[in-house]
Amino acid sequence: MEKETILELRNVTKTFGDFVAVDSVDFALQTGEIHAILGENGAGKSTLMNLIYGLYQPSAGRIYVTDREGWQRRLRAKSPRDAIATGIGMVHQHFMLVENLTVAENIALSKWLRKFRFKKEDAIRITEELCAQFGLVVDPTALVRTLSVGLKQRVEILKALAVDARILILDEPTAVLSPQEVEGFFTILRKLQADGSAIIFISHKMKEVLSISDRITVLRRGKKVYLGKTGELTTRELAREMIGEEVNEVERSGDAALENETSDNVLQLSNLTVLGSRNEIAVSDVSMATHRGEIVGIAGVDGNGQRELAEAIMGLRHSESGTISILDTDPKGTKAVRQRGVGYIPEDRQTTGVIASFSVTENLLLNVTHLERTAHWNILNQKRKQNTAQQLIADYDIRPPIGGIPAAALSGGNQQKIVLAREISLHPDLLIAVNPTRGLDVNAARYVHENLLAQRDEKKSVLLISTELDEVLLLSDRLFVMSRGKLIEATAQRNDIEALGLLMTGETHKDLSDSLKI
Repeated sequence: MEKETILELRNVTKTFGDFVAVDSVDFALQTGEIHAILGENGAGKSTLMNLIYGLYQPSAGRIYVTDREGWQRRLRAKSPRDAIATGIGMVHQHFMLVENLTVAENIALSKWLRKFRFKKEDAIRITEELCAQFGLVVDPTALVRTLSVGLKQRVEILKALAVDARILILDEPTAVLSPQEVEGFFTILRKLQADGSAIIFISHKMKEVLSISDRITVLRRGKKVYLGKTGELTTRELAREMIGEEVNEVERSGDAALENETSDNVLQLSNLTVLGSRNEIAVSDVSMATHRGEIVGIAGVDGNGQRELAEAIMGLRHSESGTISILDTDPKGTKAVRQRGVGYIPEDRQTTGVIASFSVTENLLLNVTHLERTAHWNILNQKRKQNTAQQLIADYDIRPPIGGIPAAALSGGNQQKIVLAREISLHPDLLIAVNPTRGLDVNAARYVHENLLAQRDEKKSVLLISTELDEVLLLSDRLFVMSRGKLIEATAQRNDIEALGLLMTGETHKDLSDSLKI
């Protein structure tokens, strides 16, 4: 029996000036299906979803939605409020949260969008019920600004689930979830699907797309280039449709762990303890060292102290006790850390990676070394500035390739490329990379991996902190797991995914206890 079409886009186009973001796209979503949309960064995926959700209006074409009575009507959503009233919910790639409100208040704003008042205790109760129902644990009373990116992701998901949407749009919903959390989330999606909900699933993670979706649409540079049932094309073939050419995976050559055991330390942490935003112990008595010519990977479920550890090393957060040494010095403050040759890719590109209102060119040069190289007598050389920016835009395939537009106009993946271009291109002695490929397509992620490995081959030191276990396993010479603020060396368990998963959740096999270095 053929399923009913609940959402249909006919010849939809969206332009921004001369730039065509979505080009004459047809799309149909059926009741009770999970439809994945794939594409490179800047391919038009998020723009297309924002058209459905009322954040943008089509430049041409029409959107139709089937109401609860079975009638197909033209969707004229001039705002998210209109879309929600029609039964459309959305989890955004860029969080749409009010930072100064609590988790419960953010969820209440979504659930009771048309009401002017709600009781605080009702908001907390609803949030607790949603957390219990869907297995996404988060403190209802916590201020959103104090949460890690992973916890903010959970709040976004809970917001969308709270409105009981018939059509659910998920834009990179698993970007910072652990493998265990992803599997639990997929269980939720399958239940919603069985209840008749229609789900649009956007992700760069091919394994997830093949695991959860029924059909796949591929966009390339704003155009639809493929539509088919899941399983018709392999991961490699889907990547080729996205990119337009073959994509080869990177490989880490050699084993630097033994080679570098006696080399000079680049980063040395000794008995480091750091407090979190709520004065809890976020990093607990951590000691470790990184050497030249190696990538040290830290895996773990988001919210276990990774952000606080990175910020403490960068001088962005005060250390309660312990020491941080970089190249045998003890720099105080971010400026001093930077001057020691440290690059930093933060976990949240929007708040600490780019300044959204600044141009792409300005963001690319927001580093003292870049500024010094493009200045003469403390005055910026405009030609050199533009040439440097254009070279980085080309090298890192930032789209659209226009240096003068604000960073806010770019997709999340292209904003991430700005950060990567600014930090990696300087070849720092120590590069701290926190979830560096979050939101990046397969081609861009490969490019990042190549650059991280190039740092290693140039005898630089890389500290890779990532919630993507596959990424850490692929790139790291030595492997640690961070759980509940503690750092556990797990290089010996790198081929035991089950053991690593247990370590990430704070549990261990009894037969592993003797081999773990805690």
